[in-house]
Order: sequence, then structure tokens, then C-alpha cells
Amino acid sequence: MLLKYWEKYRLTQGNQQPQLASMGVSESSVIEVIEQVLAEKGEALISVYRFSRLSGEPGSLVVCHDTGRGAISFGANTQWGRWDETYEVLTVDGTGEQFNFDGQPVAEGDDGACSLGNI
Repeated sequence: MLLKYWEKYRLTQGNQQPQLASMGVSESSVIEVIEQVLAEKGEALISVYRFSRLSGEPGSLVVCHDTGRGAISFGANTQWGRWDETYEVLTVDGTGEQFNFDGQPVAEGDDGACSLGNI
């Protein structure tokens, strides 16, 4: 279940730390990637989706649109993958598992697209 989200939020070097903290982004590997983009471009376009699984376990998906990459976290476990802008699906590196922005697995043959703007 999606709890909170920030879609395509523009971060700058000046607002990065307070904004990431307010969004609940604390994974050091995620912050490092965003900092690299900020150092190179001066800004980063990110989306953050915070959700709760049926088990009650909290999770999050952070997408850095500038790199086409994202990280999905379930508790302390963070996995990186490729973010597909068209279908709004994260494909996890190595395993090929796919998740939508709500943290739900995408079934084979399901394109996963369900933009929040189309609900």
C-alpha cells in the first residue's frame, strides 16, 4: 500500500539534505548516487515512493530519473536496478525481479504501468 510519494522532485545542492531527510531517504548508497548527480549537474530529478507491504513491513523505492536507475528497499535490504520510465517498473540487477512504484512485484506479461496521475 502506497503511503507517501514525491514524484519528479527537483533536488539541488542547497536543498538536498533537508529534502531527502523529509522524504525518509536514509540509505547511504542511494544518497551517494544522488550526490554524484548533483556534483555533475547541479540538480537531480528524483521520485520517492514509501509503501507498506501486506506483512506490514515498510519499504521504499527511490528513482533517480537522471540516471534511469532506482533502488528498492525492504527494511535494511536495498537492491538496485534499471527504472523504465514508460512502464514505471524497476528491474532489479542480477535477479531480473520487477517491481512497480508501490513495491508490488510485476507479473510476467504485466507492463506494471499505473501512473499515479491516471488513478
